[in-house]
Amino acid sequence: MIFELVLLSNLVLAQNGKYLKVDTTKYIPWSEERPITWLDYERLDTEVMNASALTAVTHSIRGGMSKGKPSFEVYVLFKIEDSWTTTTTDSTLFAHEKLHFDIAEMYGRMLRKQIAAMGDKGVTDLAEYRKAIKYLLAKFNEKSFEYDDETNHGAVLKEQKRWQIFVSSELQRLHEYM
Repeated sequence: MIFELVLLSNLVLAQNGKYLKVDTTKYIPWSEERPITWLDYERLDTEVMNASALTAVTHSIRGGMSKGKPSFEVYVLFKIEDSWTTTTTDSTLFAHEKLHFDIAEMYGRMLRKQIAAMGDKGVTDLAEYRKAIKYLLAKFNEKSFEYDDETNHGAVLKEQKRWQIFVSSELQRLHEYM
């Protein structure tokens, strides 16, 4: 169960008020009400680079300052066109893949929390927000690779379970930043 994570992050800081409109034919926003399923993945007949599945996610962060206050939108998106699997019956593999999307949401919440905290402290310099956002996105990348390494791409079930508990706990802790 080899996994390769495509990590793409969009960071657009603008003051013109034009925020992201999610194209639901290309992306699925993270949602408790609409979790991803194998049906959201393109089905391939053969493995690619010894991988059985690939989950592509992106963080789209847009916004700026409005009347001296931060006004940002943070989306965590599953990229339909870039996500694929060779099987739709392996529940262990799916649990591993889905957790990549959940880890992305965990960092989406951390981003929202950081932006709110900076606003509460009166930070008005967009460069400071950009720096904080880039830092958390880099931490997300590190955490995603750490997850694959520690679980051996989902093959080490004890570690997979530990990660599931950790991510679930963090999502609950950060629930107010959905």
